[in-house]
Amino acid sequence: MNCFLSGWEYDRLLYMNKRYKAFTLIELIVVMGILIILLSLGIAIGRYAIQESQDTYHKDAVRNLYAALVKYKLDNKEYPELGNCSGCIEEEFFSYALGYNGTSDQHILVPYLEEETKFDGGSDATYYYAVDIYDQQFVIVCVSLGGVDDENQRGFYCTGDGIGILPEDSPILSQDIDSLESGDPSALSVLSLDDSDWRKKDYFTQSQ
Repeated sequence: MNCFLSGWEYDRLLYMNKRYKAFTLIELIVVMGILIILLSLGIAIGRYAIQESQDTYHKDAVRNLYAALVKYKLDNKEYPELGNCSGCIEEEFFSYALGYNGTSDQHILVPYLEEETKFDGGSDATYYYAVDIYDQQFVIVCVSLGGVDDENQRGFYCTGDGIGILPEDSPILSQDIDSLESGDPSALSVLSLDDSDWRKKDYFTQSQ
C-alpha cells in the first residue's frame, strides 16, 4: 500500500484543514460584538417607533377633543366654562366632561365625540384645558408626550384657537412645545392649565 501522498492530494488536504478551521477567540469576540450592536440598534429603533406611534395617538386625541369642543360651541355659542360657577366643571375638566367622573349633567362633551364613542387617551398622559375667562370664545387643548405631567421630559402638543392668546398671563405660542427641563417657557404655561391625568389601566382618575 502506498503511504505517500501525491502533490495534489497534499494540497487538497491542506485546503480541507483550512476550510474547516475553527473560529479563534478573537473572531468569536468580534462576531459577538457585531451581534450586540445590531441588537442594540434594533431595540433603539423599536423604542423610537413605539414613541412615535404614541405621539401620533396623543396628538390625534387632542385634535378630536378640540373638534368636540368646536361642535359644543356651535350649539352653545361659547366653550365650556371652568370654575366654581353654576353648571361649570370646577377642575379636571376632561375627567368629568368625557364621562369618566361626576354626574351625567357634567358629561357635556360625550354627545360631541365621534359616533359618541368612549374617549381613549392612549398611553399614560395628562390632558390640559384652558378657556378664556371673559366670554369663553377661545380654547386650548394640550397633552403631555412624556407620560403624566411629562415626567419623562418629552414635551407637549397643543391645539385650539386659543394659541397665542391663552393662558392670558403667559400665552402658549406654538403647537409643539419642548419639555420644562429644556427651558421652553411655554412648558410652564401648559403645566399651569387645568389638568386631567389619564392612565391606560385606570383611565381618568380623580386627584386625591
